[in-house]
Amino acid sequence: MIETLQSLRFVFVMMIFMSHFAYQDIQAFEAGGDCGVAFFFILSGFVLSLRYGGQIREGSFQYGRFLKRRFWKLYPLHLLCLVFFFVVSKAILDWPVLLNALLLQAWVPEPDYYFSCNSVSWFLSSLFFCYLLFPLAYRRVSKWWVFLVLVTYLTILFLTPYDQVNAILYVNPLVRFADFYLGILLCRLYERGYDIPSPKWMELLLVVLLIAALVVYPSMDAKLRNAPLYWLVLVPLILVFAKGQGFVSSWLQKKPMLLLASLTMPLFMTHQMLIGILFHRFPDIPVVVMLFLSVFTVLVVSWIIDRFILRPLGRLI
Repeated sequence: MIETLQSLRFVFVMMIFMSHFAYQDIQAFEAGGDCGVAFFFILSGFVLSLRYGGQIREGSFQYGRFLKRRFWKLYPLHLLCLVFFFVVSKAILDWPVLLNALLLQAWVPEPDYYFSCNSVSWFLSSLFFCYLLFPLAYRRVSKWWVFLVLVTYLTILFLTPYDQVNAILYVNPLVRFADFYLGILLCRLYERGYDIPSPKWMELLLVVLLIAALVVYPSMDAKLRNAPLYWLVLVPLILVFAKGQGFVSSWLQKKPMLLLASLTMPLFMTHQMLIGILFHRFPDIPVVVMLFLSVFTVLVVSWIIDRFILRPLGRLI
């Protein structure tokens, strides 16, 4: 993966982390959660297209092997978190748990289902659906297909009741496919080549625009906050940072950032459960201490999982 984009994964996963850090008088950073999720769906489409697009065009793409690699890259971590959830919460086996284990929970528009067990795992449920459609979607990049996806998304956006925004616009795999497809389109544009005027200042401008989007988030219509608000910033941000020519990119390419970026997926999958345990165990310690303890704990656990589970598995596939 392009180093700058790899490090941006850590930045955005920490936004998601803070969206779940509601402790004492500190409110959850909800704007960061929606932004982070949109970023990861778009980036997934971009990165997969960059890696496998040539194979698809040449006819050498192996669909079964692709799905196998995606499965072994993510499902063992999902299963580990699910087992941990069972041990800690002493949950019982029921339909939400079963669908969660099968990564089908995002298809059921009920919070008890799509946010069941390790609630962030809904992301994997929607992401695997995007993986299933990836080679088909990659071959369907044209003005008409872009128009069809856009019109479909806008129609669903308009028809979605406000009490179903989470179930449909935030979680549903069919809807989140729009973000993923946008990533495929971005990769096609990236591969054509383009010049970034004043890359140093362009990167700084996009950082400012991203902060502005996060600031206006609370005042935006609930239907626009899940993705469309951030598309306006994330699209140019990914294209500019993919070039890696500015000051911010030079910082993102440093070894400490790349190390932290390598922990993104275990950090994403474990953080909500771990900070929940810490909140319950230490309800009265100062906020700053809790924040430090939470970040430290999640990073250490993520490193252990990456070093002793994910990397050995990665060498087998």
